[in-house]
Amino acid sequence: MTAQQYLQSLLDSQDLHEAELSTLRALRDKVEAQLREGLTGLERVYYAGSFGKRTMIRDRYDLDLVIYWPQNCQFTLKNIHNGVGNVLKKHWTHVTPTNVGWELPFEHGFHLDVVPGRSLDSAFRYANLYWRESDSTLQTSIKVHIDTVRNSGRCDAIRLIKLWRCRKNIPFHKSLALELITIEGCSGQRSNDLPSQVLSALQYIQDNILTKRIVDPANTNNFISDRIPPSEKAAIQRAAQAARGCQTWQEVFCK
Repeated sequence: MTAQQYLQSLLDSQDLHEAELSTLRALRDKVEAQLREGLTGLERVYYAGSFGKRTMIRDRYDLDLVIYWPQNCQFTLKNIHNGVGNVLKKHWTHVTPTNVGWELPFEHGFHLDVVPGRSLDSAFRYANLYWRESDSTLQTSIKVHIDTVRNSGRCDAIRLIKLWRCRKNIPFHKSLALELITIEGCSGQRSNDLPSQVLSALQYIQDNILTKRIVDPANTNNFISDRIPPSEKAAIQRAAQAARGCQTWQEVFCK
């Protein structure tokens, strides 16, 4: 088996079955119905995260939903955020606040994230989110994030880097940062050459994770890399260096 064939077989093994995808869609429908029944003015709901970007892997995945109110709504962002949490708590036993939303944990590490916001345009492309940590506003565009990743031509490479992160327990928690640095790391490589892309991405991560400023493509004032602690950056660099030193692809991706 060639390196290309081996990596492609890994990707194939990480595809979710249609029944599993149907379960995710049904969960989204259930939560959306609860929120629409319990809240006033909710205008738009759509998939975000790895489901929306098409970078999901079977070994570890979750579901992300973005819910937006229109730009002319009368609610404050904080009230929107808290209102979503209150409705979810009426229906689910475990509801945990995150920096920009709410998490519903399930068995085996799976969770659903709900991220509320208020749109900044009629197309619901850009929005303000409530940033709990600093009691402030974060301007971004989940749709720009999705488009950036989907249109990069690097989704397969990203899925493999996510699988490496998962199987080696690497503390690369900011998925958007992982996706963006992988896209940059694959620059110049053919999109159908999996080994070259992954090796190039790992080398780029090793060389740049400590110092590179990873910028939100939807807001150049938002430096995603600033929210990765130095200790985690160092661990990511060591893991990338170790992967580059492996003699076989099986070593890179073994659990």
